[in-house]
Amino acid sequence: MSRKLLVAFGVYVALALLAWFTLDASIPVGGREVPLRAVTLAILGLFALRTLLHAQRERIESSRGRGEG
Repeated sequence: MSRKLLVAFGVYVALALLAWFTLDASIPVGGREVPLRAVTLAILGLFALRTLLHAQRERIESSRGRGEG
C-alpha cells in the first residue's frame, strides 16, 4: 500500500471514531428513525471503498503501462 492510501484510511478511521463518539441523534428516513451515527458511518465506508477501488485501478493501469512501454 502506498503512503497516500494509508494516510487516507487513517483519516477515514479518525472521522469514523469522531462520528461514533459524538453523534447520537436520530433522523427520520422513510417513516423510521435511523441513527445519524449509522448514516455517517455508511457514507464514510462508501468513501473508503471508493478510495480503495481507485487505488487498485491506478495500480493496474500503471502495471499495464510498464508492460506496454
